[in-house]
Amino acid sequence: MILSRTTLILILPWMMLSCRTAKSVVAAVEVKPSGFLPNAAHLKEHRDRSPFLGNWWNPDPQVKKAAEQVKSLYIAPVTTEHLRPMRQHLAKLEFSQERRDKKTAQLTAYAHEKFTRAFKSDKKSRYTIVNAPSKEAMTLRLSIIEWEPNTLTGLAVREAVDLVTLPMVGGLLAKPARGQIAIEGVLTEPTTGSSYFEFADKEESKTFLIFFPQELFPSGQAKHAIREWARQFAKLMSTPPDVKVRDSMPFQFIGF
Repeated sequence: MILSRTTLILILPWMMLSCRTAKSVVAAVEVKPSGFLPNAAHLKEHRDRSPFLGNWWNPDPQVKKAAEQVKSLYIAPVTTEHLRPMRQHLAKLEFSQERRDKKTAQLTAYAHEKFTRAFKSDKKSRYTIVNAPSKEAMTLRLSIIEWEPNTLTGLAVREAVDLVTLPMVGGLLAKPARGQIAIEGVLTEPTTGSSYFEFADKEESKTFLIFFPQELFPSGQAKHAIREWARQFAKLMSTPPDVKVRDSMPFQFIGF
């Protein structure tokens, strides 16, 4: 026990420094194109600019020029047409399909609200939000393609491991039992009708050092990820190409 604790203490700083690389390597393999994005096959990481695992900007100068002239944005209702079945055994035990469908419907409404609010609350936002499609507005379409709910059983397992080792160890070892959510999005330019930007990303439940109230609720992790995505996307769309929008760390002291 003493040896294992000492080893964990020594490697923990390295883990925290390399966590972004870990997300890139692990999550990118799991985020498979769903068919929602027209240019999914061309998604790439751009860590010098975007926090998302997959990104595609239209290289066509005509589309770029047209998009730069647009100052309004319509956010379409979030869809789940490409949502994949649950894979985690604990999630399947605690969630019926009916319960998951109900929670998923709530998540789509929540995502639409948070992405809308992210632009409205940003005083430096490039876009003004409009409530209906327009020939003078960009259109953002979002699709939730994966969602593994938080489970109380999984939380109990992780906490039990933490009690006999160190904080965070349960979250690292019991990764298959953690909440997860993945999203895809496409921003369309109105004049040409072409995709201007497409992205895909996946977030797993963060590892908490002190308090974890968001893990007590089925959609706690998903809502946290959605809030981060909304903030990151709004910033990505409103900053110059040479500005890096940073990803969040997978470690937190307190999670709400």
